[in-house]
Amino acid sequence: MAFDAGMLACVVSELKKSAVGGRVERIHQPELDEIIIQLRTVQGGRRLLINAGSRSPRIGYTALAKENPATPPNFCMLLRKHLGSARLKDIAQQGFERVVWLGFECRDELGFEGTKYLIAEVMGKYSNLILADASLRIINALRPVDFTTSSRRQVLPGMKYELPPPQDKADPMVTGREEFFAAVAAAPAGQKAERFIIDTFIGISAALAREIV
Repeated sequence: MAFDAGMLACVVSELKKSAVGGRVERIHQPELDEIIIQLRTVQGGRRLLINAGSRSPRIGYTALAKENPATPPNFCMLLRKHLGSARLKDIAQQGFERVVWLGFECRDELGFEGTKYLIAEVMGKYSNLILADASLRIINALRPVDFTTSSRRQVLPGMKYELPPPQDKADPMVTGREEFFAAVAAAPAGQKAERFIIDTFIGISAALAREIV
């Protein structure tokens, strides 16, 4: 099953019930594009996996214990510095996009309480992990994006975080009955139903569109 926006919404709903309130015990980066946050929750210890790779981007619990590199990668060390012993206070999907914000209550070097955000963009080859402060100023990213990589949106330390550019499609979570049938009436003649769903609504994978049909 593709990890589309619908799947992400279901996962976020489950994580809200079980992960929010959990405290960070350890952070590992077993793969170049994957981190695992060990949380201590009311249900006990849970491993929260966030994969920002192009082949299988996703977020969710894992029971798999992976071998970690002898020397932690720089991004892993950054997360340990800012999120070590932090408490997960909120997790939210942004609209019906494949973007989720994890808000952590943490303390800085001087002991003052503050908020940091770990932003997971689960978007295929454009997936990324971004650490930002309370004002959404980017601290650093797993995969920085400069002007040579994208002219539309940069993801660099010091910049204000912005959501990925919106797609010219409707949000299925807020589309009403009349709007849906108006879109059906305006669809090209002979267009397949699954193609209509994919082209009209954001966050729906081809596999899910086929199942809906």
